[in-house]
Amino acid sequence: MILGIATVVVLVLVALAILPAKKRDRDASTPNFVQSFTRPANFRQQQLSEEAEAIADEYQRRADEAWREELGEKATVLFQTKTTTATKTRKS
Repeated sequence: MILGIATVVVLVLVALAILPAKKRDRDASTPNFVQSFTRPANFRQQQLSEEAEAIADEYQRRADEAWREELGEKATVLFQTKTTTATKTRKS
């Protein structure tokens, strides 16, 4: 029974890891960031805007990747704790 509960917890954590990425992808389809700026007056301003957007996207990607990795580690620890507890309970 504890193994079943641990499995459900891991599945919920994985689902939570996937949902924010899909929401961000959906938000990326509407370029609010670009629309908030007026048309660049010259090429240099346009270039700076594109670089700033690329940096922001990379930062967001790395933050999401780190969050998913941390979530996976926590799920693994939780799953191992639950299975260890279940094994000890069965042996008693």
